[in-house]
Formats: sequence, structure tokens, C-alpha cells
Amino acid sequence: MRQKFEVKMIYQTGTITATAGQTKIKGTGTRWKDNLSGISEGCPISYFINNVVYMNTVLSVNSDTEINLTYPVPVAASAAKYQIATFVLDSMSDGVRKMLANQQYIQYFLRNMDTWMTQDGIVEIKTPTGETVRLESIIALKKLIDGKFDKKGGTITGRVDADSVITASQLTARTPENSTVQMNPINSGPRIEHRINGGTWYTHTLPNATGTLMQVGDSGIGLKVSPPLLASVEDFTNAGIGFYLASDSATSGLKPLLATGSFHGSATVTRYNAGNSNCHALLIKNYGSDWLQIVRRGGAGSELESCLVWHSKNTTKDANGNLKAASPIIKVFADHIDLNDESEGVKLEKLGTGRYKLKGTLGMNSDASWGGIHGGLVVPNGINNLPLIWADFDVLPDGDIIIETRYRKHTLHPRLEAQRLMTYPEFLDENNIEREDYDYCDIPNGHWIDVRVNMPSDSIYNQKLAEAERLAKIEAELVAKEEAKRTAEEAEMAEQEAEEHKQDGLGDNCALL
Repeated sequence: MRQKFEVKMIYQTGTITATAGQTKIKGTGTRWKDNLSGISEGCPISYFINNVVYMNTVLSVNSDTEINLTYPVPVAASAAKYQIATFVLDSMSDGVRKMLANQQYIQYFLRNMDTWMTQDGIVEIKTPTGETVRLESIIALKKLIDGKFDKKGGTITGRVDADSVITASQLTARTPENSTVQMNPINSGPRIEHRINGGTWYTHTLPNATGTLMQVGDSGIGLKVSPPLLASVEDFTNAGIGFYLASDSATSGLKPLLATGSFHGSATVTRYNAGNSNCHALLIKNYGSDWLQIVRRGGAGSELESCLVWHSKNTTKDANGNLKAASPIIKVFADHIDLNDESEGVKLEKLGTGRYKLKGTLGMNSDASWGGIHGGLVVPNGINNLPLIWADFDVLPDGDIIIETRYRKHTLHPRLEAQRLMTYPEFLDENNIEREDYDYCDIPNGHWIDVRVNMPSDSIYNQKLAEAERLAKIEAELVAKEEAKRTAEEAEMAEQEAEEHKQDGLGDNCALL
């Protein structure tokens, strides 16, 4: 702070008011008593009233705003201009007055410096001209400067809020353990780089395209836990391409489309276009033999369709190599049986030549493609695709099945007949003579009879299926609850963030570093 000061020989600050016939005058905006003004007894005074200059002398200075004159004022005055000659230039009194004025100025200066340098906060400084100035003290200025970020660089230890754009060639965030994340907008492609505890740097290049970056779990990708629930197969509008959990109890529209039983498993959604048309869901079941099913919504306005995919778990190659639906199927050989998943637990008892007992079943399956309730058997074929044997069955009261196989004779050319008997020694009796037609004989070696049966409700497979279905249903219910909880938490978090921004005075476009 620097004040310019000079001692004047004429004082004319402010205006005066006078009453005709009185010796006392009043000042407005004057500092007559101040030693720096230099006004004392005997100083000449002139005042300008009604375009006339009147002369007088100072008799006494009563205050900054009141003076007694030697002679009465001849006419009244209001806000009149005036001049007071404070000393005679270069006289002894002139020198003394200058010395005293300078001394008083020095006192003002030292007093103001003391106030400015020792007090805290906003201080008031009084200048020699009578002005009062408010400004921060040295201590207050130091507090304002301390901890401020140097534009040339430095370390920020506290929180920084920015309500406008921050421009930088690179932004880096680092922990005391030197775990670092930095944004690097290089010309070859902006990227995010990170490392843990000062270790290897890993780079993630941002795509040169507009869109939303995916996270682990978006559309079920990369998850090691349950994916999001597929809400509906009736309306795919809000289902993005990806992987989901599906359940007939939680996925709207799924249950009526099922080929068999219930469904709890995963779903892969694909689409040709946006909206609720040309969308597809590949459903993979957690249990049972019908692993795979496809649901499709075609063009706009089309019906929802579904189909069951046939595969090695729900089909079998019969004794003649034909593919047939299989649930449950038993392959009966001459001395053993092969079971599929659904026929697990069935036992074979060999009763004699060409007689077999299947124990643990509940009779024959009534599938029309296998011959209905009176069918269910497929016998093997041989030369010229001719059946090798006759096969018949009988269902016992407890559900067990007796199967009988008998020789099936055909009229063949002698050479073909000889080949047939050489290939299948089962068709010869103990005397090595061809059996009579319909004699009991074992199933030829390398061949089998396919038997499609019914299984009891408490079969091993049905118990496993029921338990798997029960657990899958529980899991689906838990996932549905977790999905609802996650949705509620995300909504609550968004609300809290909005409230925090509001409390911090940040707008939607503000950045918090």
C-alpha cells in the first residue's frame, strides 16, 4: 500500500455555509482541525458568494467543520467555495509545518503498517486524507495463498471440485501404494492405462466410435454368477443380444411354449433388428434330456414359435440305425443291457434262451412312433434288410417286462441262406442244424433290441430330475429377488448421487475429481 502525500499551502476542500452578520462558518467535507491541513489563527480566508469574493482571517479553529472568523460575514452563504492560505511559502513557519506534516504522515504510515501486518482478517486502514480502506491483512493473505495449487504444477492433497471443463494432456490418479489409473488421449487412439502397486502397466484402448462401453455382466457376458433374468419371450423389445437366465416361473410367455415339463436354465438372445420382431432365444435346460429348445419371433405381427432340438440325449439310433425319440430306452443284448439316463436303475434277468426279464420298469411306453401301447420294440435287421428275429413281450402286474425272442426264418437263395447261418450261429441248434421258425433263440451277437419303456415316478432319473427342478426353481426365485433388489439399489444409488450433487452445488455436467 502506498499513499501519495504533499503539504499544500492552499486548503479548499469541501464547501462552507455562513449566516449574514455572524463570525462562525460551518464546513461540509472539511478537515480544518487536522494538523496536515495546516490551518491556524491568522490564516487568510477568501470565500466566493454570489459572484463576489470576500476576504477575512481565521480567529480560531473550533473543529474539522467549524471556524470563527475575525469579522462577521456580510452576506449569507450556502455550499460556497472558499480558500484558506495556510502559510507563507519558504518561511520559517512553512518549514516547520512541512516537518510536522511529514512526521504525522510517517505516524499514519507506521500505524497502518502495524495494523496491516499484525492483525488477522479484514482490517481498516485510515489514510492521511481521511479515507478508510478495507483490505486483507498480511496474515489473511498468507492464509489465502497457503495450500493453493501452483499453475506451474504441484501436488493436490485435497478434494477438487470443478463446475466447468478441465483440459489436460493426461489425467492421472495414484494411491500412496503407487496403484495408478491414467487417461491418455494420444492421437493413435485414446486409452486408459492402469497398474497395481507399481507393477505392470495394462492398456485399454477406447474404440473410435460412439456408443456405451460394456462392463462385465452387461448382457450376461463375463459373469461368474447368475446372469440377468430374461423377463419375457413374448416381448423381446428390452432384451439385448446376450446371455440370460430363464425360468418358466419367471420368464413371461415361456411355459406354454415348452415341449416337455418345466424349464429352468440359460438363454442366449439374438436379434436381426430392434423392437419385438426377428428375435430368437436359444434355451438350454439345466436338467432332463430335452437340453435344447429354440424360441423365435419372426417379422412384425408374426406368432411366437418354438421347436425342440433333437440330439444324442433325447434320441437314439435303433437296432437298424434309424434315429428315434428316446425317453427312456433300453438296449437289450443277449447277455446285458445298455441304459440311457432315463432308464437308469433297470436290471436284466436272463430267464433262458431267448427269454429276458426287465426289472424296475412300469410297462411299455405308448409312443405311437414306437408302435403304441402294443409296440415299443425294434428288432435288428440282417441280410437284405430282413428282420433277424421275432420279438414279443408281456407286462407283469408289477410293471416288469418279459421279452421273448424267436428265430425268424426267411426264404432265401441257398448261398444267402448259408451266409446268414454262418454269420449268426444263434440260429443253429445244439446239433448245428438250422432252428425251426419261431423257435426260441438269443439275440444275435453284435445286435440288440430297442425297448421303449415307462419308468416309475420314483425312478432314479425322476428323483434326480425332481431334485434338479426343485433346486433350479429355488435358484430362479433367488435370482428374481436379487434382480429386483439390484434394480432397487441402483435406483437408490442414483437418487443418493443426485442428492449429493445437489448438496455439493454441482450440476449434471459438473466433474468431481
